[in-house]
Amino acid sequence: MVSPLVDVFFNGTVRLGSNTLCDGYAYGFPFRVQTHIHDDHMGEFNRSKGFQDLFMSQETRKLLIAERNADLAYRDNIIPISWGVERNLEDGSTLFLLPSGHMLGSCQVVLELPNGIRCGYSGDFAWPLEDVMQVDQLVVDSTYGNPSSVRRYSQDEAESRLLEIVSQRLRYGSVHIKAHRGTIERVLHVLAGNVGVPILVSAELKREITVYQDHGFAAETLETLESPAGKLALRERSYVRLYSKGDALGNELSEGTCVTCSAYMVNSDDPLLKFSERAYRVALSNHADFEGTLAYIVATGAKQVVTDNTRNHGIDLAMAINRRLKGVHAIPSTNCSPPV
Repeated sequence: MVSPLVDVFFNGTVRLGSNTLCDGYAYGFPFRVQTHIHDDHMGEFNRSKGFQDLFMSQETRKLLIAERNADLAYRDNIIPISWGVERNLEDGSTLFLLPSGHMLGSCQVVLELPNGIRCGYSGDFAWPLEDVMQVDQLVVDSTYGNPSSVRRYSQDEAESRLLEIVSQRLRYGSVHIKAHRGTIERVLHVLAGNVGVPILVSAELKREITVYQDHGFAAETLETLESPAGKLALRERSYVRLYSKGDALGNELSEGTCVTCSAYMVNSDDPLLKFSERAYRVALSNHADFEGTLAYIVATGAKQVVTDNTRNHGIDLAMAINRRLKGVHAIPSTNCSPPV
């Protein structure tokens, strides 16, 4: 039986120990760790600002400031932690963070309790990872926890197919690329210096990408839609337009090609899915697949695992862990209500 030191509430909030939450708020918990800035992990963030100490990576803090442009830069309860640096909490536990490879600033969370037990939360993670946390009890993301969620191609192949299809379709007009935050910056890294046309972004997306550029990613000159170069490219219909959070693609393109970068519903044998000559999906993913998830669990050394059953496939993943990983016991999260 898994010890009740870790769990996930019905709203997706992860609990580590008695006082620390990840990616959500609940009454009576003084500490919150923000693993990354994707919306499905930002539950009740504004409420947390008023009642909790919030810990996160340096990069996540900068991305939040760039997005929200509010009081975050001045709050003393928004506390950045450098990678691998221990932070002693007031309850006697010790917190530290390691990169999870999902997007800039995304982290694995390790909480060592006063009794020496190490609890961890994977957050959303890529695989392979250079530095995997070592824990006794683990809450693991189950996004690709179904045994059928296996990719028989590398992400290098997916990136090559993306560049190939963008280069081909630019002969016929503009190319419009839609992706989640983090993935869209990876798209930019793939395209940088390889397409020969202006890359257009909204002013909001440019602010976010600037944070990536400050950390050595996405090194490419961008034009906003309102700039003279951007307006000229729009008239000439020779450009790549990037879309992410808050950027409306619209219901119809008058010309050009749409490419969505997501592994959702893409064939497991081919990273490119073609809907028509003007619509494609490329399986760029910053998530580990099923086999990568099992490999990650083994690498953590955890013997007790709770699978996050509030998002996807927590039951399937728990069953697979118990069947395939010797000496590891897993159960799905209880999805119980948080304290009130």
